[in-house]
Amino acid sequence: MTTTKKKIIDTAKVLFGSNGLKNTTMNDIAVLSKKGRRTLYTYFKNKNEILDAIISEELDCVVRTISEVMEKEMDPIDKFVAYIVTRMNVMREVVQRNGSLGADFFKDVIRVELCRRKLERIEIDHLKTILQEGRQKGVFNFSNIDQVAIFTHFVIRGIDVPYIRGVFDEPGPDKNETLKRKTLTILHGLLNSEEGGGE
Repeated sequence: MTTTKKKIIDTAKVLFGSNGLKNTTMNDIAVLSKKGRRTLYTYFKNKNEILDAIISEELDCVVRTISEVMEKEMDPIDKFVAYIVTRMNVMREVVQRNGSLGADFFKDVIRVELCRRKLERIEIDHLKTILQEGRQKGVFNFSNIDQVAIFTHFVIRGIDVPYIRGVFDEPGPDKNETLKRKTLTILHGLLNSEEGGGE
């Protein structure tokens, strides 16, 4: 990515974050970035393209963070919990870091789905890997790891917005404890389902 393109994206991120997408113009971005409108249009056709670039950049950050968990040597249950806690927290950080942009991101369902497809494939593959490691070590007894990984992924996605809004937060210094408990509850349900092979 060129320095100019990066400058445009970073400037737009500030403006979208403070004013929202609707209240930001290409001219606003040109003025604050100190780049001419012609330069802006060399890289982006409109502000929606810039928004897509910002979201793509932020989702790359999510991918890097969750991939770090995958590289760690851990007990499969601990890794399952650490992966979900890390993933939920990095998603919340991305949205909170971007202010009004985060609100716009979650309002536009079509854009969210298009931008998240790459992340979705990566997340499901990571979950499959964790579950396969657990099965090889005799910790998990799932007969269809693909289905369990997909189910787990969509359960996690289903609580993205309420988690980001702090619905599950409890008073105290370690807010991760609530998320860890809920993650273990999900895992316990999977392990005791018909798919998990029962007790």
